[in-house]
Amino acid sequence: MRRALLLLLVLAGCRGVRFSQPLALAEGKSVPPAVLEEGHERYMLYCYACHGEKGDGRGPAAPGMRPAPRDFTQGMFKFAGVPAGGLPHDDDLDAIIRNGLDGTPMLPWDVSPPERHAIIQYLKTFSPRWKEEAPAPKVLPDGPDPWQGKETEAIELGKRIYHFSGAKMSKEGQLEQIFAGCSTCHPAYVPEEELKELAALTGVGPVEREDLYRPAAKETEYLAGDHKLVILPTDFLFQRVKTGTSLPALYRAIAAGIGGTAMPVWKPPLADRDIWALAHYVKSLADLRGTAPALERQARLNPGR
Repeated sequence: MRRALLLLLVLAGCRGVRFSQPLALAEGKSVPPAVLEEGHERYMLYCYACHGEKGDGRGPAAPGMRPAPRDFTQGMFKFAGVPAGGLPHDDDLDAIIRNGLDGTPMLPWDVSPPERHAIIQYLKTFSPRWKEEAPAPKVLPDGPDPWQGKETEAIELGKRIYHFSGAKMSKEGQLEQIFAGCSTCHPAYVPEEELKELAALTGVGPVEREDLYRPAAKETEYLAGDHKLVILPTDFLFQRVKTGTSLPALYRAIAAGIGGTAMPVWKPPLADRDIWALAHYVKSLADLRGTAPALERQARLNPGR
């Protein structure tokens, strides 16, 4: 009797098979049950503490984390290399697991390629979007960086594209230049006097908003309970850029936008050379982060900080 009771307890503690059918994806592929089983095991080992058993970003470690862990049930991803809001490709998710997100609790994970693959496939069980939509086409540059060897020129053009908003037209009515107005959300990094001088060269006016030298709080599509999260766009002299400050990484973030946030897709309307120029300018700011020149500029532009 005692042996039979022990056997029942052991059997009760053994989990059953969670996946008996493949996961059919909208892109025409299917994920075998064995891969989903492996993905669940590895997810619970590496990801559960932050992202939660249900993939809703409510793991036991989540309450103290800023930014909050991603809620996979919403099927939205910020850093995807596809037009903002589209589903990412597997290699995009793989890169996030391998490299982490700088300045956040999402650290790089030393996990083998087969384990990463299984985890990524298992993540797709949390949202029905993967059954309804294929990953969006990647946003790629037209070719290599056209500003190689002309970095100073790129930074000067990028500075104007960043701080001015609108379009410059020729006398013949042809479009000459589009300005992104990045300082509508991100801080400005040029004194007002210099902005006025640049305006004469640019042909359009600089961004105008209250407190131009601080980031402007923006609502996102990500939910915290019943409320949409509000975030502060990155201050490049003060905060880390989550996906890195290499020129290709900055190009991709600008061109594709940041899913679920106010950061839109910029390819188009910006031409490829202008996106690269903007990447050069942002990199010039990010490379100063934490240095004496960065602190001096912040104190000069934003003395009350």
